[in-house]
Amino acid sequence: MTSGDGTPVEELRLLAVDLETSGLSRSQDRILAIGWVPVDGTRIDLSGARRHVVRQDEPGDAVTIHGLTHDDLDDGRPLAEVLAELRASLAGRALLAHHAPFDVSFLEAAHRELDQPLPRVPIVCTLALQRRLLSRYGEIPRGALRLWRAREHYGLPTAKAHDALGDALACAELYLAQVAELGTAGRAVRLRDVRLRRTWLERVRGWLRGTR
Repeated sequence: MTSGDGTPVEELRLLAVDLETSGLSRSQDRILAIGWVPVDGTRIDLSGARRHVVRQDEPGDAVTIHGLTHDDLDDGRPLAEVLAELRASLAGRALLAHHAPFDVSFLEAAHRELDQPLPRVPIVCTLALQRRLLSRYGEIPRGALRLWRAREHYGLPTAKAHDALGDALACAELYLAQVAELGTAGRAVRLRDVRLRRTWLERVRGWLRGTR
């Protein structure tokens, strides 16, 4: 069972997820790779980390970013199999991602295409959390919400970007740093304090239905 809003972050179970896609359009582009890693409270469980390349015909215009070639995609797994494994790993967890509306929109679209439901779970977005944390100090510098710039803010090491598993792990580490900052005020931090507000989710699902 997924944790409720009152669950302390020390007890919260999440799955940090990252996608590599052929482009930015959920209606025209496709998922090329998915990486994920579980987060149990304040511990990252590397034993549950996974990265899967998805079998597709074309790497798309973003090939210079994600670096996945035709050969990589030819050797990939069918999307239905990868999504089934993702759903199993997501069971009982909140979904954690950096700029989560992007990842959720692609996952929702892929599931709809396969006539499969994406579980309705709480969504935690490290980009939204970083915006909230930085806004306490005034105007947010340009680019400060990007994953790697946000990590720099907490002194986290840099790493190669645009690898699905690497970015999922980077997101998980950033989340733990953000939770630590949220807890410095001495107040218990709970799921309600970190989850993405419902208005964002409603907007994403509105896009998927072709409405605003």
